Amino acid sequence: MDKMRFQQQLQAFEQWKSNIIHTIEEYGPWLEANNMSTPEVQARIQHTLETLKNDRLTIAFVAEFSRGKTELINAIFFADYGRRLLPSEAGRTTMCPTEIFYDSERDEPYVRLLPIETRLQDTTLSQLRKDTKQWVHYPL
Repeated sequence: MDKMRFQQQLQAFEQWKSNIIHTIEEYGPWLEANNMSTPEVQARIQHTLETLKNDRLTIAFVAEFSRGKTELINAIFFADYGRRLLPSEAGRTTMCPTEIFYDSERDEPYVRLLPIETRLQDTTLSQLRKDTKQWVHYPL
């Protein structure tokens, strides 16, 4: 699959989600206007909308060491940079889990890293994700 087709499919998915959200947002008032709404139905509609709005596409690359996962990620997502963004020399260069996100709310590409010292804390990764002060931000 070429890169343009992949991007087009991602954009089509986002457009589909946007259309579904718009339709569901119109459905709640329609139910009320036709005396068909209940608090339970409205709560379910709100839950569905929040789920759709917070939904993210997740792609996982899993394999043994030195099987080309990082090279594949560099080729798929960072080919336009003209160099490898993630380290991929011989050996175990990415022994820890690495997460890459697309942030549609930011107008810049960046890398955000969690310092190794945070592993000494009694804090879960989920908690650290929410604590933006713990992260080091590098614009690309």
